[in-house]
Amino acid sequence: MMAVVGWVDTETDIEGWADAPADDAELARLLRASYEQCVQFLPHVGGVPQVPEDVPARLVQAQIMQARALYRSTLAGAGDQIGADGMAVTVFPMDWTVKNLLRPKRVGRVL
Repeated sequence: MMAVVGWVDTETDIEGWADAPADDAELARLLRASYEQCVQFLPHVGGVPQVPEDVPARLVQAQIMQARALYRSTLAGAGDQIGADGMAVTVFPMDWTVKNLLRPKRVGRVL
């Protein structure tokens, strides 16, 4: 099996993804794409995404969840599609749960 793709160690982190693609190349492609999307959604400072050196578990989970969403979109049926003339594109935006893992809401203190 592979090793690390983005923040995900494919030997340990995807154990909970029961229907993950069996093909290592397909799994790596999905994980790379989801990593790129997750990095772009992180907070930016001066146009540079703020990727932490010590990766918290929430970022690993976000990458896996986004990869699963991308994979499911390839298996989708007639729902959530746009297009005409027989040329439809399935539309699955980044889920709000993934967004909250990447940019947690900060709650201020109440005195």
